[in-house]
Amino acid sequence: MRLTIPQPQLLKTLQMVERAVNDRSTLPILANVLLQVDDTSLTLTATDLDVGIRCQFPLAPPVERGAVALPARKLTTIIRELPDDSVVLEAKKNHTATVNCGTSSFRIPGLPAEDFPILPEPEYADRVALPQAALKALIHRTAHAMSMEETRFILNGALFATQKHELTMVATDGRRLAVATTPITTAPKAALQAVIPAKTVRELSRLLQAEELEDVMIAPLKDAQLAFTFGATTVITRLIEGQFPQYEKVIPAPAKQTFTGSRQALINAVRRASLMTAATSQAVVFELSSGRLVVSKESPELGSAREELPVTYTGETMTVAFNPEFWLDVLKALDVEEIRVEVAGPDRPAVIRRPGFTYVVLPMQLS
Repeated sequence: MRLTIPQPQLLKTLQMVERAVNDRSTLPILANVLLQVDDTSLTLTATDLDVGIRCQFPLAPPVERGAVALPARKLTTIIRELPDDSVVLEAKKNHTATVNCGTSSFRIPGLPAEDFPILPEPEYADRVALPQAALKALIHRTAHAMSMEETRFILNGALFATQKHELTMVATDGRRLAVATTPITTAPKAALQAVIPAKTVRELSRLLQAEELEDVMIAPLKDAQLAFTFGATTVITRLIEGQFPQYEKVIPAPAKQTFTGSRQALINAVRRASLMTAATSQAVVFELSSGRLVVSKESPELGSAREELPVTYTGETMTVAFNPEFWLDVLKALDVEEIRVEVAGPDRPAVIRRPGFTYVVLPMQLS
């Protein structure tokens, strides 16, 4: 195997796939990236057996066909340190590769390509298709609500579900819920319902390019797997098996009591109040009265913070406590100047409803 490629292009592609590498696996091959050269292109593949990333790009001749698995972190580190010049990479039959660029030369021992796990080839006869920007926006608005706790494994990811010509993404950790919906370009024959692991969701957010016009194609695979293809990149993921909660049942009916105010001002007030929180006392207090919202926090150990915001509110005086991170996450994910929040009561969930988006957050007990 032999190829010549610009250093920036090789580095960029290695950085795209190496996040799927598992350095801690008992299988040494999973710490490697697979390089495959055919007559016209180079394909780089990495996987940890839960998520796999494959990128392909064209090569200028001359090339020599072949394949080799090389240590992913070491190869990326070497390529990063090379000058912005042509890199000549050559692999011998003993699975050792040489990397030459300018006056620099490296020799890297590898492993047989035959030992590398084979990623399935997606078939997109029955697929979901939507713009990359649309899928990236769904992830941005909901991924923050995914659970990081291992006690309820089904919540360590996000639900993808199609209905007619819409794709809905849902994430919850049991204390907050984010639901976002977007139109799709192509609907599948059979409705798609799959729970995508959190790692895959984060990698998709990193790899998707909102400015690209080419659609993302999503196709189910055998053995509870799903493929996402966009441009020259394919992400293949195992799905989380189990029954995702019936999220529709926990979304409250619209409340009559609401407040409307500046999104950025609320971000600033909640962030400043959160400076006085501690691991044993996280709740930040919202005090609502006619025309104003007071965001405050008192801590015997750290002190206190208080900030008053002008809002549109005409309901009864109310005091509610929330986890500040649950507000900061959603407010940063929205791109509106004014935010409207439903507050049914001190022991009832608060709700943000916008076209194509719903967010529900449970209150905390006041100590």
